Amino acid sequence: MALILMISMALAADGRVRVQGKGDPVADALVRATDGSVSATTDEKGRFHIDLPVGSSVVVLADGYSPGGGVIPEKGRWELYLKEAAAELEVVVESRRDDPVVSEQRLDRERVLQTPGTFEDPVRLVASLPGVTVTPEYSKTAGDIAVRGAAPGENRFYLDGIELPYLYHYNQYASVFHTRLLDELTLLPSTQGSVWGDTTGAVVDTRSAWGIPARVRGSVNLNLVMSGAEIAVPVNKKFSFRLSGRRSYLDLVERNNPWYTSFPAFWDYFGRAEYHPSTDSRWGLTLFGGGDAYTRLALDPSTLDPYERDAQPSFTWKHYFHIAALQHRQLSSRGSLEGSLSYTFHRRLGTLADSSERLDSQIIALREDGILLVKPGISLALGGNITGESLRVEAKSSGLVPGLEEETIFLARDLDADQSILRRKGGVYGELRADWMKLRIMPGIRLDIDSLTRHVAVDPRLGLRLQASPSTRLRAAAGGYTAFPRTELLTAAFGSPDLRPTHAWQIAAGADQEVASRLEFSLDGYYKWLRGLTDIDPEGQLDQDLDGQAFGGEFTARYRLRERFFSAITLAASHATRGGAVYDYDQPFALNVVASWTFLPTWNVGIRYRYALGLPYTPAIDGIYNATTDSYAPVYGATNSERLPAYQKIDLHVEKRFESRSWNLTLYTELWYVPEPNNTMYVVYSYDYDDTESVHGPGFVPLVGARGEF
Repeated sequence: MALILMISMALAADGRVRVQGKGDPVADALVRATDGSVSATTDEKGRFHIDLPVGSSVVVLADGYSPGGGVIPEKGRWELYLKEAAAELEVVVESRRDDPVVSEQRLDRERVLQTPGTFEDPVRLVASLPGVTVTPEYSKTAGDIAVRGAAPGENRFYLDGIELPYLYHYNQYASVFHTRLLDELTLLPSTQGSVWGDTTGAVVDTRSAWGIPARVRGSVNLNLVMSGAEIAVPVNKKFSFRLSGRRSYLDLVERNNPWYTSFPAFWDYFGRAEYHPSTDSRWGLTLFGGGDAYTRLALDPSTLDPYERDAQPSFTWKHYFHIAALQHRQLSSRGSLEGSLSYTFHRRLGTLADSSERLDSQIIALREDGILLVKPGISLALGGNITGESLRVEAKSSGLVPGLEEETIFLARDLDADQSILRRKGGVYGELRADWMKLRIMPGIRLDIDSLTRHVAVDPRLGLRLQASPSTRLRAAAGGYTAFPRTELLTAAFGSPDLRPTHAWQIAAGADQEVASRLEFSLDGYYKWLRGLTDIDPEGQLDQDLDGQAFGGEFTARYRLRERFFSAITLAASHATRGGAVYDYDQPFALNVVASWTFLPTWNVGIRYRYALGLPYTPAIDGIYNATTDSYAPVYGATNSERLPAYQKIDLHVEKRFESRSWNLTLYTELWYVPEPNNTMYVVYSYDYDDTESVHGPGFVPLVGARGEF
């Protein structure tokens, strides 16, 4: 009998080790008696068996986790939980030292969720990175990504190599994909390598999270702007799927807004089935989409009397996109190959009384990027892309209506259109990446061709990186860049079938210095010369005889303290011109300061301060009376000869995390403060242009939210 009892007591010591707050199994954990007499190791599902009697104490050790332990219970399921060890806390923005690029800023989702002002959306940080023009919240330019003198429409946005129609929902409320999908985001502000083509602006390269989860994982996020949820489900060791969706609800609760008769609403979704036949290979079938819609007054209500406002028709705007893609990635000892075949449908629809405009774009794109390892220290990057586009344009205008330029380029200029356009574009590139002593040399060349404009672009590029010492790095790059015109500008309505590409020569140089593995300094300078820039006047005429230039310097200092604190400060000074005038997004000076402190294991507080000189605008200096129409026409001064007041904003972030064995709940709040007159969005004029008034955005915005994860 005693023997049977001893055996039963030993058999009771079967258990499982999981992650505290997540419930994931911990593989290869060491479960050991406190006296060291016996031990066991967990399998891939976190299970173990140890021959110890009931009441014995054990300790549990695993890489990446804080030590744990427990006492063998008399009965029931024995679960041991380990807390993830706090990794070395990195800075908000950090360069990838091994990447084949010279100038970049990188965001990691896990490192920026606690940064004030993002409101749980790290992609919002792109708008405050060095070189990106700071635009006031809620203004007409909010969410515009203008980088180092490039216009917002001149940049390119990618998710896993697939081009996105746009990066942000309306007014930068949120990015167009769920935050939990983000693995890494890299901003390439200028002098990109030969991998990227058809742009003279910046590239935002976003990478989503891949991998088979150990168990069903998910999260739910609820705040004052939107609600969302995502879930990842493993089917077996090689197959899984992931789903997410979000929807804003300000349009459901907002009432009596002086501008919007139907408040902006947005939504997005993401679904992907993953297949991993081996650790070096993966395939994915992805469905992805997003959309925005609102109804507003065509003219600013602050410029209208009550009768004019009631009589003014409302302008309705909708645009959305859907993407289906087959993606793959293969790794080997000789290199890697990654690519996608995608289909994108993008609709833009605007209506105002009897006027309407619809643009339907369908794009099929094939992209492949490969790296061949020639020998140690030498590799060759080769790749290319082919794009086929079908654009259908239908526009019916009943009169010139100012104020619609951002949404409907045809209605804003009283243009009719009824045309379908087919277009094919493609590009190939090659780039050598060679290490010679402490120097990395990256010469490359890119060739792009466009069937519609019948132009061929050949752009040579060169990047250099010198690791002068373990803590000092020098960087330099130069090259040519070409961007083909937007398809809608090549329609007969604009009368521009012979529109030429825009070309740019770019150079950049920089240095990085690390001190005591905690303090980092970066200094960057750049110059861009652009020719063949396109400008559209109020009558809809195109002018491409424009040159432009942009130059500036950026300084970044970062400090990190393991597990508890990070801070960063960035300074940017720049100047940009187009057509001999100051550029619309010219910003001579911008400052950004951020700090985050985890003062208790489950408490975090952070603060961010931004300051930037105001954007330029063209003032109306007088008005001319027209007796026929009984109205005044503006007389404008010099182009962009005035500036809005300087913009500054203070963001405060506080969060508290509650942990259970298999789930955790985070409550967070953000306070946004913009003092007057720094919250000026734009200037409006009296009916005769004799007086002006500044339109201000909200001065103080409190936001709260909750995020649950299991």
